[in-house]
Amino acid sequence: MEQPRPRPAGVSIRTVAEEAGVSTATVSRVLSQADHPVTAETRSRVLEAATRLKFRPSHVARSLVTCSTRTVGAIVHDVADPYFGEILRGLEDTFHIAGYQLIACSSDRDAERELGYMEHLLSQRVDAIVLVGGGIEDDAYQDKVAALLDDYRERGGVVVLLAPNAYDAPSVLPDNWAGSSAMTEYLIELGHRRIGLVGGPSNVRTSAVREDGYRHAMQRAGIFDPMLMESGRFTMEGGARATAQLLGRHLDITAIFAVNDLMALGALKYLASMEVKVPDQVSVAGFDDIQIAEFVGSGLTTVAVGTFALGQEGAHLVMRLLAGQSGRTAAPPVELVIRGSTAPPVATDRRAGG
Repeated sequence: MEQPRPRPAGVSIRTVAEEAGVSTATVSRVLSQADHPVTAETRSRVLEAATRLKFRPSHVARSLVTCSTRTVGAIVHDVADPYFGEILRGLEDTFHIAGYQLIACSSDRDAERELGYMEHLLSQRVDAIVLVGGGIEDDAYQDKVAALLDDYRERGGVVVLLAPNAYDAPSVLPDNWAGSSAMTEYLIELGHRRIGLVGGPSNVRTSAVREDGYRHAMQRAGIFDPMLMESGRFTMEGGARATAQLLGRHLDITAIFAVNDLMALGALKYLASMEVKVPDQVSVAGFDDIQIAEFVGSGLTTVAVGTFALGQEGAHLVMRLLAGQSGRTAAPPVELVIRGSTAPPVATDRRAGG
């Protein structure tokens, strides 16, 4: 059998990017005239570099989109977390109707594991990758992500973000900052002044954004105290542990705001074990409005993100991009859901269990 002739080496899009001093994704946007903001100066620099290098776009790369595998990869931080489960359900239901299959990977917020899943999905030639969890704040990790995904998009792949990320790609992002700020303001309006924050992992961007919303509202009220913040790592066990640490340091805390519902459930579990009454002695609020939040005690006050709708909109965005259409979209609005776990503060002595 006659062997295929080796393809002569040519100028790659990465060479053009290096010559112009921009990312490969930016070169791709300029040369394909994608609907994405690029400054006139950057566009001119890219075109001049392409002309100097006599760059010719690869027809093979352009054909990848038409050689569709009808599969999409989604990388989540924790598939056991109901927040991610609801988003995946929205993604999967929407893709199923359109004839796509979804491959879900759970990274457990581990940078190397996440990179490994990206490489695996790329080897499977998925049509698109959806990053469902927030970006991990690590320079080496971010550089590797950019290298992998820039090359993938250069070859016709689509990347969509459903959480804050240092990587620049089309996104559907819930307003985490506004939701956190609004919940903190609500607790302040109830009369709480000593509000403990149970935050997520310090290296995950979603956690940082939600913590910043809390910090802003507390500073604006003139009551911010960094000692009232503790990490619960987005888990129920972490939420219980962080609540114990906060109350161990500050017996005057009258409210706990956890930046996801799992940690809020952990806070409720710890308070029950200490016979602290909710909301009579300590109010508790969460974030995400996972399904169980409505059925815990008299209901958990929380911030509704519209997780299922977020997944649906993310899937629609992927399919629009695969069809060469605009990437502009809007996330479902966040809103406060007030239930029985919050109330105005009442002066009590928790050391005696009430």
